[in-house]
Amino acid sequence: MNNLLSYKIKFKIDDEIDKPLIKKTFAMSVFLGTISSIFSFLNDYILAYGDAESHLNIAKRVVSGLVPGLAQLGGVWLPLPHILLIPFVYFDSLWQTGLAGSIVSGVCFAISAIFIYKLTFLLVNKHSVSFLAAVVFITNPNILYLQSTPMSELPLIAFFLLNIYFFIKYLKKTDSILFLVSAAFFGFLASLSRYDGWFLVIIEALFVLILNLNKKGGLKIVEGNFLLFSSLAFYGMFLWIIWNYIIFKTPFYFLNSQFSAGSQQLAWLLRNELPAYKNIVLSFLYYFVTALSNSGIIIFAVAIMGLVYFLINKNETNKFFITLTLLSPFIFYVISLFLGQSVIFIPILTPESFEWRLFNVRYGVMMVPAASIFFAYFFKDLKKLSLIFVSSLLVFQTLLYVFGASSVISLADGVYGLSAAKKVDAEEWMKKNYDGGLVLLDDYSRTLSVIRSNIKMKDLIYIGTKPYWEESLDEPEKYAKWIVMQKEDEVWKKIYDRPEIQARLYKYFNKVYTSNEILIFKRI
Repeated sequence: MNNLLSYKIKFKIDDEIDKPLIKKTFAMSVFLGTISSIFSFLNDYILAYGDAESHLNIAKRVVSGLVPGLAQLGGVWLPLPHILLIPFVYFDSLWQTGLAGSIVSGVCFAISAIFIYKLTFLLVNKHSVSFLAAVVFITNPNILYLQSTPMSELPLIAFFLLNIYFFIKYLKKTDSILFLVSAAFFGFLASLSRYDGWFLVIIEALFVLILNLNKKGGLKIVEGNFLLFSSLAFYGMFLWIIWNYIIFKTPFYFLNSQFSAGSQQLAWLLRNELPAYKNIVLSFLYYFVTALSNSGIIIFAVAIMGLVYFLINKNETNKFFITLTLLSPFIFYVISLFLGQSVIFIPILTPESFEWRLFNVRYGVMMVPAASIFFAYFFKDLKKLSLIFVSSLLVFQTLLYVFGASSVISLADGVYGLSAAKKVDAEEWMKKNYDGGLVLLDDYSRTLSVIRSNIKMKDLIYIGTKPYWEESLDEPEKYAKWIVMQKEDEVWKKIYDRPEIQARLYKYFNKVYTSNEILIFKRI
């Protein structure tokens, strides 16, 4: 009881911060986040990414699909961002507009802004510098755009910052078990949000081992703290592996299924369009330029100087562990690119011979928190002239965005990069002519948008609706009133390319829409 009381007292002392500045940070994040979401809504940017609708649809299937239930969470994308969406996608208007995602990401954005402030305060013990870090983060246009969407970056950033905040508090006071447990809990949430979180908790567990090696008590202390941290922080990974085994009968479905990142990158490798694969220099360069492009060239340049200043500051303790933890996304993506588990195309580096030269650049936003913190850290000891100088840098960076010298690259990828949602004429046709009934569709190939076609989720037959899906591929007339297929998608291969099944198709259905890529059939 005494330990808990002392923890609460210590927690308040450690966190004694400038309340007006925290309120300003929160108010600024809510105001700019709301303005950004309104802008995205009015310009049809919320669902610009193809993945944005997919995230919404996964959550929607859990509550109102043809076969609802938690199994609809799937086994490749981690589940927590979709679980957070579930209360909001229940309402069709929030699902169809994408505003369900804006709400979740917006809340995570505000939390992230506050903990950028608090985390920076741990390092500099200055309110003005902490507020500067929060301002840099809040005003980043790539962050502002993504916080208006259902994409999973902002939930991860929120849990990432919460985890690192408590982990740094633990580094500063290694006998505090509650800080360690708090870090483990938010690491657990990060590990259920994106695979970046797995790398984060693994390196933190190694740091816990190293930090406790020289403590009195020997191996018992080392084992105790390591097991305390890892049993909770690794629990998300354990749950996901067990989930994969229960639902898909293989524990590593997320690694080796046809829908996994590795399988998707194989197609790029076969086309000789995986430039960073097994090339550590290009892996580093691709992510470095992507991180720079998302952070802003001026912010990133000053942040590098701030990082150097942090590392050479003799008064900083545990610099190595703090730096590696904050830079863990950078290390993770360089390794992923090198191993061929991820791909990034960015115009300045991607060969002109490639079909696409802009793809997955949003991965760089994971470095915006570190860039914001180290940017502010660089100015921690400057006095009177620093405000004018810092303001000039921020204004100049803003002008680069306004006049197009710096692209809001994560938005650009969603609008005209390979990440952009395909918009086909068949969607508009379906929206006008669909009159209810079950629709057989390969949603993985994104033949057309369910939302833009005005199809209800409970009327969709797709790979996750067992046994409807399997039976419909052999007997297309059994359940479906409508069949939508695209060249080389699963429905096309299993129905149109099999003569005996194609015969059944034309016996029971009329072809009502034809384009170069898409055919639509309606039950006679």
